[in-house]
Amino acid sequence: MFSYKNKLDCNLKYYMTHNSYKNYRVLIKYRNFQSSLEKKISSYKGKVHYIIECANIISADLNTKGIERIIEYPEIERICLDEYLFLCGMSVTTANKVHFADKHSLSGCGVGIGVVDSGVFPHIDLLSPSNKIALFIDVVNKLKYPYDDNGHGTSISGILCSSGLSSNNMYKGIAHKSKLFCYKAFDKLGKGFASDILFSIESLINISKENNIKILCLPFELLTHNTFITSCFESIFAYAVSKDIIPIVPSGSNLNNSSPIMGIATLNNCITVGGLNTVNPSIRAYDFSSSGSFGKSAKPNLCAACVNIVSLNSDINYICEKNGIKLYPNKLDAPYKTFTGTSLSTAYVSGLCALLFENNPNLNFNDILSLFKISCEAVEDIPKVIQGEGIINIDKLIP
Repeated sequence: MFSYKNKLDCNLKYYMTHNSYKNYRVLIKYRNFQSSLEKKISSYKGKVHYIIECANIISADLNTKGIERIIEYPEIERICLDEYLFLCGMSVTTANKVHFADKHSLSGCGVGIGVVDSGVFPHIDLLSPSNKIALFIDVVNKLKYPYDDNGHGTSISGILCSSGLSSNNMYKGIAHKSKLFCYKAFDKLGKGFASDILFSIESLINISKENNIKILCLPFELLTHNTFITSCFESIFAYAVSKDIIPIVPSGSNLNNSSPIMGIATLNNCITVGGLNTVNPSIRAYDFSSSGSFGKSAKPNLCAACVNIVSLNSDINYICEKNGIKLYPNKLDAPYKTFTGTSLSTAYVSGLCALLFENNPNLNFNDILSLFKISCEAVEDIPKVIQGEGIINIDKLIP
C-alpha cells in the first residue's frame, strides 16, 4: 500500500503486520490541522501524550486499526515508534577526585540552566544557602516535588551549581549561583521516551525568556540510527538556537576505538562534548567517549574531564510525596560520590556557558562555539575525532 510504503516506519510496520502488540506508542509527523488530528486520534480510541509544536510532532498511543486509519490522511507525513533515549555514563568509580577550582569571580548569577534528566534530589548543597531548584516538573511519574530515583540528574546538578556547603566549598559547582529548571523525563533505569524529552525541551524553551534560561544541559544519547527521531531533535535544537539558547549534549558512550558518535550528538546545532580521563599519570581519552569524524562539521566539538568526578550523592529510594502530602528526605550518610561518564563533561561545559552568559548576556550559539574553539588546547596523542578542538583553557575563556 502506497501510504504504508511512504509514511510508516519499517519497524512499526513489521510489528503491526505480525500483530505484536495491542497498542503502540508512536510519533506522528504532521503538516497542519493539529487540532483535527487530535480529535481523530481520540475517535480511534487513541491517547494523545504531547504536542511538540516546533517540530510538528504528536506523541500518542494508537492500536493497529487507528494507525491504519490516520496514516491515510494527507496531512500526515510519517509515523514511527517512540523510542527510548538513555542517560550517558553513570558508573561510580574509585575515590580519585577531580575538583574544578573557582579561580574567577563569575558564578552564573542570574542565568537559568534547563536540565532534562532523571530528576534532582533535594540535596542540602542545592537548597542552602539559597534554593537552586527553580522548577521541577516530573513527566514520568507526575509527582510534584523534587526527587531522583536514579541519581544521574543529581550528579549533573551538582556539577552545575552545587553550593559546596557540605564540603566547605571543596566541591562547589561551576556556576554555583545559577538556577536549575529541571524536567524529569528519565525513569529510575535511566531511559526516557523521545516524546517525553522533546516535550520537556520545548517547554523549557517556551519559558526561557522570563526565566533567563540560556543553556540546555542534555546528558543523554540516542543509541540507534533512527534518522526520523534525530530530525525531530534537530528541529527542536533549531528552535532553541533561534532563541539564543545553547543545547549541549555528550558524545555518547560507545567505545571510541570502534563505534562512532550516533544520533543527536551528530547534529550541527548543538555543542557535542567528549570525555577525557585526567587521572594520573597522564591525560588520555576516556574509553567510552564515542569518536566522531573529520570534516567541516566534525564532532565532538571539544572535550572535558569525565573520570572520577566528585558530585552530589542522592537517595534513590526517597519518596517525595504520599497521598499528595510532601515528604522530606533523611540526611544522607555520604553527601558526595564519584562518577564517570561523558554526561559529567557535558555538565562542566554547560556550567562554563552559564559563566559566559553572566559576563555577556547577548551571546548567541555561534559566539559560544567560537569562544570555546579559540580557548581550547589540543591534548597530545589523542585523535581529533575523540577530543575535537581539545580541552578548554579557563584562563583563555575567561581572562
